[in-house]
Amino acid sequence: MIQIHELSKSYGGRKIFDRVSCQMENGRIYALVGMNGIGKTTLLQVITQPECMDSGTVIIDHIESRSFQSKYHFFYVPDSKEMFLNLTGREYLRFITRLYRQEPEKAEIMQKGLLESFRLEEAIDTYIANYSLGMKQKIYMAAALLSGAENLILDEPFNGLDPESVLTLNEILAERRDDGAMILFSVHNLELALDFCDEVMRIDGEHNLSKIQ
Repeated sequence: MIQIHELSKSYGGRKIFDRVSCQMENGRIYALVGMNGIGKTTLLQVITQPECMDSGTVIIDHIESRSFQSKYHFFYVPDSKEMFLNLTGREYLRFITRLYRQEPEKAEIMQKGLLESFRLEEAIDTYIANYSLGMKQKIYMAAALLSGAENLILDEPFNGLDPESVLTLNEILAERRDDGAMILFSVHNLELALDFCDEVMRIDGEHNLSKIQ
């Protein structure tokens, strides 16, 4: 669960958010939509990086986001797909499972299933730097799922994915939702959001959050 209270953020004197408040519950999938440059990525960054906000409070699973302990309660996949390029896919996933203190044997079983679902078995020992955009997207999503974090925060997670992989990711995220996770992601495709999500939130021209589904 993530609670945002009285969030304000400006860039260069331009107000991005002004005292925005909302709450996102466990067991639900939320889509964040809006025009390019309206503030979708900024909102996700502020949730995960509290030092970025001008004022306000973000609570993650009842822990204030400025507390280091809150970091174990979410996993953030940014829009940039240029992370951990000097690691192989296997090394990266091992690093994430250890960082998030996951039980090794359980993580190994889950990893095998995710690699099969995302068709990454042949690339797992290749450096991430050599992955295509779609493959990078899938390895970062696999890491998010392996982390065991109850709050998944994903910036444009469907970019670069072929239609089959989009369906696979939809199914996996729906399973995590049914297991009690809260999933928040930004997306350009409103039709995808309406078909797939429990709630769709729009950032309007006044930089307010409004529910449209």
